[in-house]
Amino acid sequence: MSASDPTTVCLQRLREAAALLLWQHEAIRVRPEEPFELASGNYSPIYVNCRRVISEPVFMGLFATTARLLLERRGELPDVLAGGETAGIPYAVHLGAALGRPVVYVRKKAKGYGLANRVEGHVEDGSSVLLVEDLITDGGSKLGFLDALEAAGGKIRQALVAFDREQGGTETLAARGVELHSVTDRGTTLQAGEDAGLLTAEQRQSVDAYFADPGAWHKARDLAFNAA
Repeated sequence: MSASDPTTVCLQRLREAAALLLWQHEAIRVRPEEPFELASGNYSPIYVNCRRVISEPVFMGLFATTARLLLERRGELPDVLAGGETAGIPYAVHLGAALGRPVVYVRKKAKGYGLANRVEGHVEDGSSVLLVEDLITDGGSKLGFLDALEAAGGKIRQALVAFDREQGGTETLAARGVELHSVTDRGTTLQAGEDAGLLTAEQRQSVDAYFADPGAWHKARDLAFNAA
């Protein structure tokens, strides 16, 4: 579709609105002068916490509206929605209610007792399943969810996230034959923040440098970097 297509323009405005709501509710925080420590031991000038907005009705309503438009443009509403443990579950439940579709959730690993199910809820053999998550980075953590849903009989051709960090997730899922949709993403959010005066040019430069080359960004600040 062309950039002037009304649906494309509408989606872009919705993506920008979602980005601004993330800024408003401090789900996006930028702090180059005091970087955030990550679970890996590395650091980042930006922190994204989409759990922050699951209790915000306006954001969740916008999430569902944008997601529906994305899926309808694709021309295929799923039979079942699957929320990934744990942050994807409230997003899947909210979207499932808006679409009138059943919702299941998928565990990161099987329980060590009982039936040891990875998927909780019922998936009919051959039904189309939409994996719903809050955020995607490189997409590696989503592959286990896809394996579990396929083992339960689902056909997964699409995944949806509230926020795409744009660090390879699209390509990782595409290699599995899964198309990724995002309600908003890093580029849209940073630009919206800068345009609204919520992000300085210097902060934007630091964040862009981090994503361009995390190793070099760490080295420039005398921070240890684990490339694994």
